[in-house]
Amino acid sequence: MSNFPVYSACDLISTENSESEIVVHELQDLLTEKSFIPEKPHRHTFHQILYVEEGAGIHKIDFEDYSIDSPIIYFISAGQVHDLNFKKQVTKGYLINFNAEFFTSFLAKSHCIDKLPFFRINGNFTSYQIKKDKAEELKEIFDKINFEYKQQKRKSEDLIRIYLLELFYFILNDEENTDENINITNQRILINKFQKLVEENYTAEHYPKFYADKLAITANYLNFVCRTFAGKKAGEIIRNRIILEAKRLLINSELSISQISFHLGFEDNSYFTKFFKTHARISPSEFRQHLNK
Repeated sequence: MSNFPVYSACDLISTENSESEIVVHELQDLLTEKSFIPEKPHRHTFHQILYVEEGAGIHKIDFEDYSIDSPIIYFISAGQVHDLNFKKQVTKGYLINFNAEFFTSFLAKSHCIDKLPFFRINGNFTSYQIKKDKAEELKEIFDKINFEYKQQKRKSEDLIRIYLLELFYFILNDEENTDENINITNQRILINKFQKLVEENYTAEHYPKFYADKLAITANYLNFVCRTFAGKKAGEIIRNRIILEAKRLLINSELSISQISFHLGFEDNSYFTKFFKTHARISPSEFRQHLNK
């Protein structure tokens, strides 16, 4: 079985910058150097920001296809499986790779980066569609990041950190301006806590009641918040996370289906197979064979 390759940041950069915790490339340059953008589905050990200023194509993330509708920013978390297919002749923008530790020495509370919604550990796909009146301001932020990266001076990485924080909070503020009241913000905080709990417990706890109890709310209210902000019930979010991990393990590990079943909290292998086929519309063995052709 052929697994999807896993890349560290240093695998995708030239040797002179191999010690850096961050890598910045212009898309036009990358697309002329095929070795820098893997042409098949792959995973990273780092976070990635893809800014497409101009261009089109398909971005496959965790087995789902998304049309690239520029200008747009994609946030890819470490561990997600993705595949880029650009129309090379028209693509402009930047690709930024950075390790989770990039902010550790810079912020007094470095864990606050983990609380931002851009790199969700539960594998949710995150993007930001750039509005016309915001396009130039965001382009300037990316241009500043690229300029400092090319300088390779002592202060450059700290300036890049500042510009990345500027980018994050620019987008957050833009999103907050669309909120109707503080209750919406509180509900978003609640669903973020729920998603974090799911990530920590989905291999053992498969039902919404456990998570509702942890959040000190009713299962009905949890379902209401999930439907409001995710368009899905809590149980579906939990099931989707289990299915996503099952798919990743089927493709990226040598584990048997029985071992994967046990890892995901299913004592009965036949029940796991039925569960997977019901929600993925294909059996685990068929999925593994199809993706490894």
